[in-house]
Amino acid sequence: MYAPPAPEDSMRRRRLSSASGRPLNFTVRPPLLDLYLAWSEAEIQNSLLQPRLSLGGPVYWFLYRYFTLASLERGDFSFLNLWDDTELNGYQLHRLKSELQGALLDLSARPISFPVLVGWSGQVPCAEVEEWETVSRSQVECTVHALLELINEAVRSGRTIFAVGD
Repeated sequence: MYAPPAPEDSMRRRRLSSASGRPLNFTVRPPLLDLYLAWSEAEIQNSLLQPRLSLGGPVYWFLYRYFTLASLERGDFSFLNLWDDTELNGYQLHRLKSELQGALLDLSARPISFPVLVGWSGQVPCAEVEEWETVSRSQVECTVHALLELINEAVRSGRTIFAVGD
């Protein structure tokens, strides 16, 4: 079962079923993709760097299609996903920057707020169990601009962007 991301300011109750079909309720933190700018993974761990940007919720799910298009390995959906780690440098930064510029163009045609598919509440994805959350265009645009700034800084400095999933 997919659990949509929690509201930004609080934890969310997640409802799952046990093997017997009885509901289990517990609190979970929404998955986030934390982005760091560093020379190496060791620098992140040794110096306790803080993430430069964290992505999650409907903003992440809106941008996910652009992330998959930026992947240099077609059909690899682990690129910039919430549960895997990704290193971004060299040509990969150029591809991501190009796709994010396309996202800005697409956003320019969107209303001030719009729904984003964030998952499904059932075991089998279908229209009846789709879960949608509303996101503001300005929130997504701010995130894209922050990502573009991070990419530009990585290119200028020669450092790598490390995306660390939950």
